[in-house]
Amino acid sequence: MKYAVIAGALSLFSITAVANQASSLSYDYVEVGYAKTDVDGLDELSFDGYVVKLSKQLGDNWYLTGLYASTADETLYSESENYRNIYQNDELVGTSTLNLKRELDAELTRIEFGAGYIQQLSAVTNIDYSINLGKLKYTTDLKITDEETFEGMVLSFSEYGDSDSNSAEILAANVQVRHLLTEQFEVNAGLGYERLHDDESDNNLVLQAGFNFALTDKAILGASYRYVDEYADIAATLRYYF
Repeated sequence: MKYAVIAGALSLFSITAVANQASSLSYDYVEVGYAKTDVDGLDELSFDGYVVKLSKQLGDNWYLTGLYASTADETLYSESENYRNIYQNDELVGTSTLNLKRELDAELTRIEFGAGYIQQLSAVTNIDYSINLGKLKYTTDLKITDEETFEGMVLSFSEYGDSDSNSAEILAANVQVRHLLTEQFEVNAGLGYERLHDDESDNNLVLQAGFNFALTDKAILGASYRYVDEYADIAATLRYYF
């Protein structure tokens, strides 16, 4: 699989803004949640994990953001097949079995810092813009074992392991519209650009949509969907305004 595609999948975690206090929306929050990413052509891997976001408003129109995300998945492939004939005293007594096992653990971690500007259109509608810089790291651990058995006895065994790590610098820009349909229910939609700079640098156009529902004045339940060419992201988060 191409690292650039896998790395791009984590663009789920690009930070988008929330609206300000003056318009009945807030930019002062901490958020934690569950995230899932599926990549076209990689049906054997589905990255699951968590994300932590922090946003702090500075003055009437500016805010700072931070993000840390970690997702991982593992896949196991095993197969058994007849391997070779076994002889005793020059007579065939049976056929040995070769047991093959392949275990792959993959992990994506992402850290970002950003700054944004808030444009208030009305008491219930905001547009916000943000620029983010960060780093994405992709690591894999592969374990391969081959075992030959015959009638419960191990005739041969071999094991091999390999680890790999790659990273990419992140440059992202986002614009988002947020609108309060009611005092409790908010909808949002956004457009973004993200460049992952490494040996296989790629530019991605990001589309997103989501909603936030106020459980209390401070606790907000949210969900979002993001689509970027060859992958799709779904997230569910709990946000606390301070």
